[in-house]
Amino acid sequence: MLMEKIYKDLNDRQLEAVKYIDSPLLILAGAGSGKTRVLTYKIYYLIKNKLSYPENIFAVTFTNKAADEMKKRVETLLNINLKNMMIGTFHSMCVKIIKMHRASKKLDLNFSIYDTDDGKNILKSVLKELGKENIDVKTIQKKISYFKNRMIFPEEIENYHSFDIEKEDFKKIYNHYQMKLKDNNAYDFDDLLLETIKIFNDDNNFKENFSNRIKFILVDEYQDTNLSQFYILKHLYNGKNNITVVGDDDQSIYSFRGAELKNILDFEKHFENTKIIKLEQNYRSTNNILNVANRVIRNNLQRKDKILWSLFNDGEKVKIVKCFDERQEATYVVQRILQNREREEKNFSDFVILYRTNAQSRPFEEILRKNNINYKVIGNIKFFERKEIKDILAYLSFIINKNDEISFRRIMNFPKKGMGEITLNTIIENSTTFGLNLYDSLKKFYDSSRNRNKIMELNKFFDLIKNIENRKENVYNALGFLIDNLNLDTVFEKMDTNEKLSRLENIQELLNSAKEFVLRNEDNSIDSYMDMISLYTDMDEYNDNDTLTLMTVHNAKGLEFDTVFVTGVEEKLFPHMNTLDYDQNCEEERRLFYVALTRAKKNLYITMAKQRKFYGTSDFRRPSRFLKEIGFDSPNIDLIDLTISKQIDSELFDNDDSNGGEFKEFFDINDRIVHPIFGEGVIKGKKGSGKDQILIIQFLNGEIKKIFSEYANLTRK
Repeated sequence: MLMEKIYKDLNDRQLEAVKYIDSPLLILAGAGSGKTRVLTYKIYYLIKNKLSYPENIFAVTFTNKAADEMKKRVETLLNINLKNMMIGTFHSMCVKIIKMHRASKKLDLNFSIYDTDDGKNILKSVLKELGKENIDVKTIQKKISYFKNRMIFPEEIENYHSFDIEKEDFKKIYNHYQMKLKDNNAYDFDDLLLETIKIFNDDNNFKENFSNRIKFILVDEYQDTNLSQFYILKHLYNGKNNITVVGDDDQSIYSFRGAELKNILDFEKHFENTKIIKLEQNYRSTNNILNVANRVIRNNLQRKDKILWSLFNDGEKVKIVKCFDERQEATYVVQRILQNREREEKNFSDFVILYRTNAQSRPFEEILRKNNINYKVIGNIKFFERKEIKDILAYLSFIINKNDEISFRRIMNFPKKGMGEITLNTIIENSTTFGLNLYDSLKKFYDSSRNRNKIMELNKFFDLIKNIENRKENVYNALGFLIDNLNLDTVFEKMDTNEKLSRLENIQELLNSAKEFVLRNEDNSIDSYMDMISLYTDMDEYNDNDTLTLMTVHNAKGLEFDTVFVTGVEEKLFPHMNTLDYDQNCEEERRLFYVALTRAKKNLYITMAKQRKFYGTSDFRRPSRFLKEIGFDSPNIDLIDLTISKQIDSELFDNDDSNGGEFKEFFDINDRIVHPIFGEGVIKGKKGSGKDQILIIQFLNGEIKKIFSEYANLTRK
């Protein structure tokens, strides 16, 4: 029965990958080739055949959502609960390892995990203390993360060059930042990995016991691993257990986050007797789409050769669309979505608009808003990073770790308790001076205070903390009590009605999240919930309800849509100009473009503009080299040139009726003109004729104006 199901659901290569357990295994899984299915069935195969118990499997992927889905699939196949199986992201696995090690040493299990925003606040205080407030916080944060991902510590900075700030200054800031994290009993995301490696390096007994427990190591998206993640796997693999990694070197697109392409390219050099299995049959896209994708990616030199193919038919040709500017590009894309949706009876969720940079979303959003089309932009402020959510969660963080300065400052100001910056700094300094945690330091301050109002506020606060602690084993109860007692209507009373309602709705959604967590997990504690929240990623928030999605290509990895629009495919935009200095062959940008193409199942549109506003000024654009690699005359391609027809439907931009005929008296649509007051622009449409004719002109600052042609005093550019 078991083998019947596996034979039915897997092709020959997938089946071979599922059953192979004799030595390290590298599965090169092309886009849409069913890698998740292979990993799921491999876990199923191991447990069903009693080759492993769930607790002896260590499976990692790159989003909590992917890990949860994989676990649910296996549970459905086996009809058992896999609560003991170690499955999750690298960071969540590291949290478990750190806590297991702390437990073995009888140390406090609780610590805080700081996200990017928390880390930025710590760095601000570091820069202030060191008198270096002129240094950009974002820049220094990225640089610290860059070095951590490469396992380079402050004392090792001497050996590295290419600094845009003084090396000694950077060393001091980096070192001071690490000391602050330690004082706060906190780790940033990068430190979770580094601390795990430190544990394995320093405590050989713990490492051996842990690695001996693991019989099978399974890694998804291996091409996205960084150096520290590679070292964690090397520590876990002891030659007696088995390691299987799944990945696609052609989809390695996160070098800016520290991902090392050579991890997958050199896997067999680091793990002896590696077997390599290629998954090249694609279950997602038509052959026209795959042929275009194959034609592009073959131009990369750093890759393991593979060619995607499908049993589907050729399907619709890929459309390459040449537009006059970004406004015409946005108009065309939205028109196609509305037409295709109606003709094919599709949902908005079947379409996606992809772009290289976030700034490109603006013209699309403008049209969508004006036409009341529901859409979401992936990559905006994430739910758990909204201020009101972070303010409430800070209470839970402080319950866990009373040395957490970031959470302490938040809760002292939400709601405000009559304590200014000087008072808070005094309490924090006293905690260090007297060796107290921040809660006890606050109590000490309270005991010495003579301010009656302040004493009343602090009494309420101490009671609130005590009541939350009494409920800490059930996060839903604790959070419900907290929200009920914060008097949020008063906190938000100065906001306008819509903003207030929006924040209260977000807080209700947070409570719903806690309720769902309690229903789905055995450990319902605040600690467990906060571990999950702290490790949330962008894509954990993606859902496919009937809303049109806009996102960067980086955010689209792992997703698929019936119809994909890849926009702005021009030189210096895609490939991006910032990449050309260090990657002349644009290999990562080409991989990124390949990822964009292979998101499409049935229809693929690639758009470019003849001119585009870039950093406030319009300039003429050249087609991306990737389009030349596809070949405009390819039999898989339909080339659509909107700049020839001089036709643009301005109705999506303007609610008035627009005359679609050609204006012959003075100017044509798409003519570039100069206005004596507003400057350079492009004629986008017109209404009426003769003396009553109105020109619709888009100027270089983005403004669209309607001007009577008789009085416009226009000259051709």
